[in-house]
Amino acid sequence: MRLDQEIDELKEELITAVQKCIQLDSVKDLEKAGPGAPFGIKIQHCLEWTLALGEKLGFAVHNFEGYAGHIEMGEGKLLGILGHLDVVPAGDGWSAPPFSGQIGDERIYGRGATDDKGPSLAALFAMKAIKNAGLPLTKRVRLILGTDEESGWADMDYYKQHSDLPEIGFAPDAEFPLIHAEKGILHLELSKEYDQLPHVLLVQGGERANVVPDLCRVTLKDLNFQEVTTQLNDFNFPEGVTAHIESHSNASPLQIVFQGAGAHGSMPQNGKNAVLYALRFLETLPLNYEELHLINWLNQYPGTGFGGEGFGITLSDEPSGKLSLNLGIMNLTSDKISFVIDIRYPVTFKEADVLKPIKQIASAKGFIIRIDENQNPHYVPKDSPIVTALLSAYTNVTGNEGEAFAIGGGTYAKVMPQGVAFGPTLPGEPEIIHCPDEYITIDNLILTTKVYAQAILNLALDPNYRD
Repeated sequence: MRLDQEIDELKEELITAVQKCIQLDSVKDLEKAGPGAPFGIKIQHCLEWTLALGEKLGFAVHNFEGYAGHIEMGEGKLLGILGHLDVVPAGDGWSAPPFSGQIGDERIYGRGATDDKGPSLAALFAMKAIKNAGLPLTKRVRLILGTDEESGWADMDYYKQHSDLPEIGFAPDAEFPLIHAEKGILHLELSKEYDQLPHVLLVQGGERANVVPDLCRVTLKDLNFQEVTTQLNDFNFPEGVTAHIESHSNASPLQIVFQGAGAHGSMPQNGKNAVLYALRFLETLPLNYEELHLINWLNQYPGTGFGGEGFGITLSDEPSGKLSLNLGIMNLTSDKISFVIDIRYPVTFKEADVLKPIKQIASAKGFIIRIDENQNPHYVPKDSPIVTALLSAYTNVTGNEGEAFAIGGGTYAKVMPQGVAFGPTLPGEPEIIHCPDEYITIDNLILTTKVYAQAILNLALDPNYRD
């Protein structure tokens, strides 16, 4: 096929572009924010670099004051492709430098390789292949590049105020075959102050609500060193979870580090939450009543189950499945606590169905609740034109039949009334976004580019064109 040949000829250029984009650390840093860099200069540089690449490839580009940018080709009604260039913090446990774009075993490693720099550039090079092939389109294809997807979507709020948004399109930021339903998302911060605790000085873990914490640090004082050591040695940690004491013998305060395994917050069952295991261990120590009462409450409510069992919100529906809950951030000190939970709730339920039970339980314990993020559920019928066109592209390129399904993750597909999430992770591939050693295989990168090119043609090729 002519288009496949064009993409194969662009292969090395695409691989190099993905490596260079990964090398641009684009973690949000509000301390370095400024004009043209609302989320920090690192994200600004990544956006400017990517827009410059789009211009070099022959497309019209526009930078919306650092909040977002777009790369565009063609004329007519808009067809949107919504990706993002910001990434979550690298975290620990990498075997390759997280911002190296290193290649090994036919994989490109680095934070953002799959989420979402690799697939965003795959979409860009799909557009380039269509341009090189001279294929006529009846739609204006616009690749929109966001910069705050991993946090609060302030980029999309700004973009919507300063540009027209496509009615129809896809987000290259999830899984194949196709995602037609995305659960609602609530990030809730619960906080309170209390009298000074005698033994627990610190329980700290997690950087983002939408990531399963892989590390938790605990600091204790005025406890018997040998007794704590014995309890730690005897504690039944599951495979993949470890803990060690950093302090010297009989030192006070006593510092313990718990190591788990990260995962995306929408699938907490795929990780090993280091905060949860730290809290469970603390219940075995001879703490005082107030400390044990607080820790028991944490273990009983946010710490029980991955489906909201502790708060009694085990909601489920046919289109999107079960609710999920991730304890993503914990900051507990001797006189105050704040923690953030990430909840993904099914598409046929409302925010109040989730929030009311939590408020009742948390308020009784004296917690103040703040909503840090609230995304409504999103649902596109399986028989809609966008779904059928994209599934046809997936089948045509891969040779595999595909069916639309639902996820707990939230993508920019929600920004478009007829938006869906489409690739790049193939069925059966491991879930590695937000994890150490995130990667995209070179084969998958090229295959994804071919699927996206065919998807654009299915939605926008001039029907009068004859090859």
